[in-house]
Amino acid sequence: MSDGTEHSITADFDVSSWEPTPYVVEGTNSELSTVRAVKIFEGAVSGTSVADLLLAGNAAGAGYVGSEVFAGSVEGREGTMVIQHWGLAEGEATASSGHIIPGSGTGGLAGISGKAIFTQAEDGQHRLELRVTFPGNQASGHGEHSGSDSAADADSAADAR
Repeated sequence: MSDGTEHSITADFDVSSWEPTPYVVEGTNSELSTVRAVKIFEGAVSGTSVADLLLAGNAAGAGYVGSEVFAGSVEGREGTMVIQHWGLAEGEATASSGHIIPGSGTGGLAGISGKAIFTQAEDGQHRLELRVTFPGNQASGHGEHSGSDSAADADSAADAR
C-alpha cells in the first residue's frame, strides 16, 4: 500500500558508457542499433544504472525504447528498481515517458511505483524526474523534493541520432 503522496524527485546524471551495436533489417530506411548505456546519478537519486536500448533514426527523426536497472538510493531509500522508458525526436520537437516496472523495487525501494522521465537540458545536462509513491511504512521521515520543469527540456531521444 502506498503512502498516497506523490514525490517529485529530480536528479542529474552522466552517461559514463555508451556502447552501440548497429544492426540491419532489410527494407528499412533507418539506422538501427542496440546500445548498452551506464549512467551515474547524483543528488536525491544517487547510484548507477545499466540501460539496454533499441534505437532507430533517420533524417526526419529518431526514437528509442529501453529497460534500465537502477541500483542506489532514492531519497535515502537503498535498493534497486527497473525502469522502462521511451523517447522520440522530430526536428526540435521531443517527447518521452517511462514507468517503474511494478514489483521491481528491492530493499528500501520495494513497493516504489510511478513515472520516470529522462530529459536533457539545452546545456547538455541529463536529468531524471521521478514522480513516485512509496509504501506507507517507508514514507515517514523522508521529505518531498520539488522537481524542475524538466518536461520542457529536450529529452534524451535527441541523443539517439
